[in-house]
Amino acid sequence: MTTRTRRLLTTLAAVGLVVAGCGSESETPSAPDDVSSTVDTTVVQSDSEQATDTDSTDIDVSIAGGEVTPTDERVEGTVGREIVLTVDSDAVDELHVHSVPEYTFPVAVGEDQEFRFTVDVPGSVDIELHDAGVTVATVLVRP
Repeated sequence: MTTRTRRLLTTLAAVGLVVAGCGSESETPSAPDDVSSTVDTTVVQSDSEQATDTDSTDIDVSIAGGEVTPTDERVEGTVGREIVLTVDSDAVDELHVHSVPEYTFPVAVGEDQEFRFTVDVPGSVDIELHDAGVTVATVLVRP
């Protein structure tokens, strides 16, 4: 598994955690195609993951055969640094980021789908896959 795939899976795990925290069907604004705010995020990496970009937090997510990787991944970040989710998927789904502001990203069937966002308010940010019902990752965003 490539580092990019691992990062994507980590991001999806964070998204899954956020989606799992969804208690209602409230409207969530969709993120623009080119979302860029100032969020400084540092990734807490798994043993097999290597940092390659200090300007963003990268999470690789894989959706294959009904399995989502990662799930319930814990990642640390800092307000002001971009978070990048890279998704490889064999199914259509929706990523939901419970942050300020909140984001919703449509996941299509395909590889290397990239979703970028920033977080303006420190705290715990869940990233969830709605249809799969999985929390991909939780990002602890620090000031």
